[in-house]
Amino acid sequence: MNFFRNNQPGKPHYPARDPHPKQRFRPRASPKEEEQKIYFIALLPNAEVGKEIIRLKQEFADNYDARQALRVLPHITLQAPFTANPVMENALCAELADFAAAQSPFDIHLDGFGAIHLKNRRVLYIHVEKDPALQGLHTRLIAFLRKEFGFSTMLARYGYNPHISVALNDLKNRELEAAWEEYHNKPFEATFRVNNLYIFRHSGTSWEVLQKCRLGSPK
Repeated sequence: MNFFRNNQPGKPHYPARDPHPKQRFRPRASPKEEEQKIYFIALLPNAEVGKEIIRLKQEFADNYDARQALRVLPHITLQAPFTANPVMENALCAELADFAAAQSPFDIHLDGFGAIHLKNRRVLYIHVEKDPALQGLHTRLIAFLRKEFGFSTMLARYGYNPHISVALNDLKNRELEAAWEEYHNKPFEATFRVNNLYIFRHSGTSWEVLQKCRLGSPK
């Protein structure tokens, strides 16, 4: 039974059928569309860095009327949003906690701003340095999601460009150009320790933390 699909209306992606499927879930009737929820997996900065990034998001909201990024905590996405039936939540949370316990904490460094300016995607973000520890965690997580939960190659992708968004697609073209002119040479630098990864769930109005998973075994 497929519990996961890509969060793109009209374009579901289903994993290949396993000839020896794991019977971790009781068979049940196909879920109604209203039972589906949206999830993603991410890292969060510490409180001090997160507070400064929220200040930047508010600055963009006030100066450029870009408020979408304020709807979710500052984060570095590890697995992009996916849609699933909530029946899988207990299994996902438990197994992701086990996965995280086998990983090691590490440091993340932020340095400067970047922008994406495409027809259907306009983002201003904070650069995240591509540290081998971060890249390795992402690679192992993608392999885990594909193997244990049947995520498709289209849904769980190895290509990775870590960043923290401060303004999203509600920036108009003219506003993004003005914001980039202001921020492209502006300094921003921070380093923080990553001790947890997080599963987020959309409530229908906003994103909420569903589960915090500690990296490494408790001392």
